[in-house]
Order: sequence, then structure tokens, then C-alpha cells
Amino acid sequence: MLNIKESILSREPEANLSTLSELMHLVDKYNLKWVPSNQGNGAYFIMSQLSEAKGLDKEDYLKNWANLTGSVENNSSESTTSLLQRSSESLAGKAFKLEGEELRNFKDNYFQVTGESLGRINSLWVGDWLHGYAYLVQGNSEAAKDFQSLGAEAIKKGVDRELPPIDNVDRKLLYNSGWKKEADLQIALSYLASYTPFKLTSEFPVEDYSDSKTEVRRFDLFRVQPHKTKRSIIYCFELKKDIIDYYDLIDAIEAKRYVQLLKDRFTTKEIKMYLVAPFGGTGAALEKAQEYPEVEIWTVQKMALFLKEKVKAYHPKDKYFVDNILCEMDIIKKLLTLPSLPSKNIIPLNGKKVA
Repeated sequence: MLNIKESILSREPEANLSTLSELMHLVDKYNLKWVPSNQGNGAYFIMSQLSEAKGLDKEDYLKNWANLTGSVENNSSESTTSLLQRSSESLAGKAFKLEGEELRNFKDNYFQVTGESLGRINSLWVGDWLHGYAYLVQGNSEAAKDFQSLGAEAIKKGVDRELPPIDNVDRKLLYNSGWKKEADLQIALSYLASYTPFKLTSEFPVEDYSDSKTEVRRFDLFRVQPHKTKRSIIYCFELKKDIIDYYDLIDAIEAKRYVQLLKDRFTTKEIKMYLVAPFGGTGAALEKAQEYPEVEIWTVQKMALFLKEKVKAYHPKDKYFVDNILCEMDIIKKLLTLPSLPSKNIIPLNGKKVA
């Protein structure tokens, strides 16, 4: 019997085990079908089937994601498709549009594995395991649902998930899909936090280094959490109204020295720095962020879910208030909803470069 974990690890030994575990959970819970490559490794999903598994229109992936996909170089060792190998610019992993001989090979492989025929079709979008996972946990422009079709358990675990990297969307389009002002975002998150003991201070001032051009650094949202053994834990949230790119990360951590400044001023190593934006971070930013143990890049939704869990813990016997009053407020709904990606007029992101 095929084992999805073994199949993926045989192809990608360095695959993220946490992501893989989440995918296995979804495959089991929703009886998702997958097949290995002709080489007997990896895991590939039919994207239209994943659309249906999310409770969406069968064409959701085709309508909202396939047109964000760009070509990548062919890899002769990739027998699943040698004619058209494509990597989505806005979802992690790789997607493949199969036609002709490649489609026939896939249909034969699918029948051998599942015992089911795919019938007469001219083309088919297929995603590798990471692309399939990214789409399953992704919001979408058609339904604007936040894991709604994946059930309450997925909502509860939503704090661990975020939008995959975006490197190819123009900022002007993102502006129209997120928040108009960072101040509005700051106010909304502060408001949600006010229903918890995890209060956040806006525009928190910290004296800068003497060699800096500024006397004070102000942090968007800030909390000093007392701790019995560690003295204190510093939580710092820096907000952007669109997306965190490579420059934003380098500017905050290396140019402005935010993490080191907080360590020095509060004489603690317990710093938790979060860069937060509606669309999370670009691929380059997310990759670079892994070099800084104190830094994470979050989507706004991820932070909102983080705060929502604290609200629930603070009001354990008042589920009605949390779900039917607080979370039904427009400002909170917006925080908890992944923004819809623009699906057309995509042009390269002209991000700033580090000198």
C-alpha cells in the first residue's frame, strides 16, 4: 500500500516534516487522492479535486490560481511532465498543466493507483505535494473563506498557517487588496488584543543607539511580558499594509538593528519580532528570515488568529460572545480573512534593493 510520507521523502529527503504531517492529516481526513510519479516517488494531486475538497467550485483553482502560474525550465529527470513544467508564482511548490502524451501517462498512472478513470479530458492541472498543501490551506478570491470548508479544526490550527510566498505581484495591486493605511491595521489589531490580557501598546518608543540618526525608534505594536525566570519577554510587531519584501526585512533587522536594540535596552535575549502584513512575505524575505531566530513573518490573519485564541482562553465560558459578537464585527472579520490575490494584470514586483 502506498505511503504518502515515504513517497515524498524518497523524492525530497529534506521536506519540511511539519508541513508534511499537516498534509497527511488532510489527506486522511478528506480522503484526498494522490499518485506518485512514474518513478514511484513524490506525491501529485489533481487540483480540481482539491477545489471540490474545499467545498468550492471545481474550477476554483483554474479560475483563481492557474493564471498566476509561470513556466520554469524543464527537468529531464522529472518524468511526470517533460513538456510543460510550471511553478506557481503565488503558491508554494510546483503545478503542471498536462496535455497530450504527458496527460495520457498520468491518466494511466492514476488508474493503476486508484482504480478510477479520469475519462476523456484534453488537459489537466496537477500539483506536487507542496503546491497541493499550499492551495488547501489558502484563502481564495471566489469564496473569500478562511479555511471554512476545511472545518473548525483547520480554523483552530490556522495560526500555524500563512499565505505562501508572493514574489510576482505589483505592490499597487496589493494596496487595493489589503488595508488602505497601516494605522487602520494597527488600530484593528490593538482593538482585538484589548479583549485579552495580552494588551499591545501602539507606537512604543525605545531610545536608539547614539550613533543613529534618530533619537527614538517607535514600534507599531509592543508588549513587555513579565517572566519568572527570564525577567521579561519582548513581543514586537511591525506592520505593513501590503507585503514584507527582502528590503523590509534587511532594513528592520540589519540597518535599524531592531532586535539587537531591544536586547540591549531591555537586557534580555528573549525577543520575539514579528513582521506582519496582509500578504505575509515574499519568497526571498521568508527565506532570509530563517537566518534570524528571533524573527518571523506573519500574515495579518495569522496574527488575528493568534489573538483570537487568547480571547477564547480569556472567555472560556462565553463562546457566543467570541464567535457571534466579537468575530462578527466588520473590523475583526477583515482581520480574520485572508485578502484575495489579484488574478489578472500581474506584473513583476519592483521591490527596493539593498545598496
